[in-house]
Amino acid sequence: MNDMRLLQGFISKQRYETCNNLFLDLKEADYVVVKGEPLSFLAYKKFGERCGSDIDILLPKETLDYVECLLEINMFAKNKISRTDRILMLSSSHQVQPWSKEIAMIGGVTIDLNFDIFWGEYEGNRIDIEEFLSDTIEMEIYGVKVKTLPPLKAMIQLILHHYKDMNSLFLLATRKSIRYDMFKDVYYLLKNNLDAIPLDKLYAMSAEYEIIPYVFYILYYTGQVFDDDLLKQYIEAFRTPEGKALLNCYGLCEKERREWKCDFKTRLDSDNLYDLIKEDLTERDKEKIAINKRVFLGINE
Repeated sequence: MNDMRLLQGFISKQRYETCNNLFLDLKEADYVVVKGEPLSFLAYKKFGERCGSDIDILLPKETLDYVECLLEINMFAKNKISRTDRILMLSSSHQVQPWSKEIAMIGGVTIDLNFDIFWGEYEGNRIDIEEFLSDTIEMEIYGVKVKTLPPLKAMIQLILHHYKDMNSLFLLATRKSIRYDMFKDVYYLLKNNLDAIPLDKLYAMSAEYEIIPYVFYILYYTGQVFDDDLLKQYIEAFRTPEGKALLNCYGLCEKERREWKCDFKTRLDSDNLYDLIKEDLTERDKEKIAINKRVFLGINE
């Protein structure tokens, strides 16, 4: 395990060093690096604790053209997709196609550009990303200075990201999107930042963003993995009928929501989540999954 973490740290260091000039160029731009190494430091107080294959950047949609221009100047290449699929990404998802750059020995580095922290199917009021990035913090990662979110907003972003992963038909069909490490990240981000993520502030921000049911959902399942009295206080504070109604369901909007036919442990242990849901999918669901496979994975079926 220690050897694996050393290797992860070495690869991550190479990736960040390769991106140093890019982040220098981004100094005046509105952006943050999310998940990955910033989360590793916030949750575990050291880098290299999370295994990731890319660097995720969150930015306002209005900044996309500028940042993509900087990526091109810094010799990154974007994945080739059709104009139709690019429009589909911009209108119906939270991201655009990734950019990548080759690095000798380790393969390369991929930059994912996210312009929303909600999913494309979200039907409520969206969070203004420019406002969300109004109080970024600077973090030095392997000698490279980047902007990231303070712990409270990092928790908000992480919770919404995990809710999406646990409920997206496309992700459930194509990857292991319910994993132990997801709840470990939430737990240690909370436990190691209690001064910055007190219950009252997390509740107030969640209420402002109208996401209390989603926060309850993720905290509840984190509590299924970690038995902790303080965590239980957070869970009970966020408990609502709307949140409880989501617990045994998957799907990111009302029209595609289904009820799980197995318990949480089965989902957590399964290496093939698609097998657990495929019998309940409609033809429309399957068509949507196929479109997402083409757009996001380059797979034509």
